Amino acid sequence: MFFLEFLEQSFNNFSFIFIATSFSFLLKSYLLIVLIRHMTRSSVIGKHIYFLFAIIIGNMFSDFAWIMKLTKILFLPQLDYQLVLFFVRIAWVFFIIQYQALALFIENLVIRKYSLSLRQQLFLLTSIILCVAFIIIAIFNFNCSDQSQRFYFEPSLQNISIFYALFPLILPSVYIVLKEIRFGSLPFILKRQLSILMQSLIIPLLIADFIQMCPFKIRSLEMLAHNYAAVGFTTILLTLAIYFCAKKIFGLRFLNLKDHVQQPMNINFVDDFKGVLERLSRVTNFRELGHITQNFFKETFEIPFNKTHLYLRQKDYAESKIQDCIMEDRTASLVETFLLTHPTVIESVVKEGKILIYDEIDFTHFYHACEQSEIVLKFLNIINADIFLPIYEKDRLIAYIIVERHARTEKFYSNVESDELIVFGSYLGNIINLLQNKSLDILIEQEQKLRGELYQKHQEIEQYKESIRSFLRKGKTKHIGILFYKNRQFVYVNQAAKELIDININQQHRHPLAQSLRQLSQQVESFKSPKTIFFKNAADGTLVISAVPHLEKNTVIITVSYPSVSDTIKHHLDLLKDPSEWDYLLYLQTTQSGKLINQLIPGSGAVFLNFKIQLLKIALSKKAILLDMSEQDVEPIAEILHHISMRDDLHIMTLQGQSHNNEIAIALFGVNPIFGVQIQHTQALLEKLDNVGTLFIKNIHFLDIETQDYLATFIKTGFYSQFKGDQKIASNVRIICSSNKNLGLLAQEGKFSKALFQELKSTHISMPSLLTLPEDELHELTEGFTEQVLMSDALHQVLALNDREKNLFSSDRPVSLQELKTRVQQVLVKKSKKNQIYQEVSFDPAYDITDPDLVEAVRLGKKALQEPRIMVLLWNKFKNQNKIASFLGVNRSSVNRRCKEYNLL
Repeated sequence: MFFLEFLEQSFNNFSFIFIATSFSFLLKSYLLIVLIRHMTRSSVIGKHIYFLFAIIIGNMFSDFAWIMKLTKILFLPQLDYQLVLFFVRIAWVFFIIQYQALALFIENLVIRKYSLSLRQQLFLLTSIILCVAFIIIAIFNFNCSDQSQRFYFEPSLQNISIFYALFPLILPSVYIVLKEIRFGSLPFILKRQLSILMQSLIIPLLIADFIQMCPFKIRSLEMLAHNYAAVGFTTILLTLAIYFCAKKIFGLRFLNLKDHVQQPMNINFVDDFKGVLERLSRVTNFRELGHITQNFFKETFEIPFNKTHLYLRQKDYAESKIQDCIMEDRTASLVETFLLTHPTVIESVVKEGKILIYDEIDFTHFYHACEQSEIVLKFLNIINADIFLPIYEKDRLIAYIIVERHARTEKFYSNVESDELIVFGSYLGNIINLLQNKSLDILIEQEQKLRGELYQKHQEIEQYKESIRSFLRKGKTKHIGILFYKNRQFVYVNQAAKELIDININQQHRHPLAQSLRQLSQQVESFKSPKTIFFKNAADGTLVISAVPHLEKNTVIITVSYPSVSDTIKHHLDLLKDPSEWDYLLYLQTTQSGKLINQLIPGSGAVFLNFKIQLLKIALSKKAILLDMSEQDVEPIAEILHHISMRDDLHIMTLQGQSHNNEIAIALFGVNPIFGVQIQHTQALLEKLDNVGTLFIKNIHFLDIETQDYLATFIKTGFYSQFKGDQKIASNVRIICSSNKNLGLLAQEGKFSKALFQELKSTHISMPSLLTLPEDELHELTEGFTEQVLMSDALHQVLALNDREKNLFSSDRPVSLQELKTRVQQVLVKKSKKNQIYQEVSFDPAYDITDPDLVEAVRLGKKALQEPRIMVLLWNKFKNQNKIASFLGVNRSSVNRRCKEYNLL
């Protein structure tokens, strides 16, 4: 009850009606100003606008009469009653004018060449009579001072006017409009306008006036109190309806005051268009343009895929033939026929709007019919098109896009969308021109090549920076240690010598550094000539040790320092096949990438040194690599290349035999959805590994020719197509291949793709054979693996391989580095057991690990469980708790507990 009383107190007062009526009057004034502004800008003014003026002014006068009456009641009681009554009576005149103008207005909207019918002539005569009656009453009864002095028949005249306006006058016109909306051949834009007008404004207005039933009838204040709440609410609702209705229909080219259907700017178009431009930049054939066009129209304009078609015209337009990149149908021939028979029509229309939109042209033609628009409408009807978007290149029509009729029934194509279509068409024209001139493929290949060269230069710069940083470490370039060797004893001359040589070389005779110093000193002392050696200390740092004889005394002067740039490269410079590659020699000795390669191949002879430089050079590029070496060495080399490329995922695809189905192609590239209905959906490897992975294909010669061609295209351009598809997809995946066959010979015999061989031959790398390796280099490799397997230098002298043991490797040579590595370990284990020191010897647990990511983990052992970073790495590698536990030599429960702690499960 309290709430109802509150509502009654709030709205059952004249203030509420005054506010509502004033708001209505102001809004209609604004609409009148807007309409006048549009009239001044329009070149052609139809009679519809004059009717609309009459409607708005008539309704405004009714509001004005209410405002005057309420002003007298609320604010100015002294306001003359005769003046208020005069405006109320004149408001009835405008009430009749408003409905008469409304009836003529809506009939004029649906009838193109409207002329007054007999019915409207009779109604017009009746309206004039009623208006004259009210004017006579207003003038001759002006001095009426109260209700009793008013004309007796005035209330009856008011009731007759309401009945006349709401029923005989307006209802036939409403029926005509509804019938035309339902069954007529009006333009769709006009039908939408009329639907909005009828549903949102005209019908609610009739109902509201019918409910109010003579709101200007002056009776006692008690009678007015029963009506003013309804008047206030209906006024507010009608005012809001007028505002929203006007906003909507003005956007729909109301009365043809606008050239296009209006719509707010699409703020997301720029972002969407960036994606389209990126896809257009990757196009390599005409068919892809069709898919991109359909996707763009679907995503941006919500047009179904099968409703959009792109047609490409041949350069010889006189032949009237086209090449349709989606389908060839009757529509294309109809278009070409029309272009031949009406060569100037399309050009003249397109110069104005640059696009043909059926609804826009149909609406314009309804108001301003002409022969040209009639021809264009006939053309669009023949090809059943909502949109015809011509695509030009230097004033030549090279293609066009057709959107089928009624492809989008809920919305019209606005001015914003029209501009977006035109922009898309202009970019599309440039791409089509490039494709027709066959230059786009070359541009894409050149871009891919430039990207590869840029990446390699960047990697080389990073390697150079890392090398320089290694020489600029504190304490390594400032100090030179000096020693004297005399009477078989070493004497430290300065503090730097003690810091660089952290052992007692006079007592620890069996230490490798002490042995190297003593051997060097004795040679210089004997031969009286200077000599320099390089020694790797326990911290995996290199020392340069130089010795010169003292001419006056029986003494050898020894200097110890960290190497400079020249020291690092001059020792091996003479071994290079190409001296200009000295920078890679520097990287090999000083960078982390070089250390990984040296760890895998510890030899530094001429053969393997040049091989390692070529391996490092290829590793720093993005090019696809073909490995030709023993099967045991292929995977470790691939892991090193993957690690140097700084990628996260290494996927190994091992081919055991010739592939005859499409499974491998689908796994690599995915499949066109049209053909993949019965194929389990899995993500293509080139998509899965994009930017993060390396794909290693073992035995590439087992791939079928078609898949090899797909792979060659991807390597050449950086784009791949889904199997049985045409759309190009960019991917940044490092490709590594291996084969033990002569691919050049297979390509000549037609058993291997010539395109793929052409791409791989420039980066083909073959490991030197150990069977033909010089004996000194083989011994050097053996010594390198020996140093790797022994973690401590304490027993190095005892377990070091002698000449006889080294010769055994020369007489029975291994075929791979991994075999040599394994045999060295076996010899050392056997030798340690023979000397009964197996338990005391510390063998490197990472000796057999070729994956650089796992070396640190295996050396940490069970301590790796305490390192979150290591556990994340192991989980990403194995994805299995049992494998992690086995790898680290711990219980599975410990791994499970840590995985839960680090949120890996």
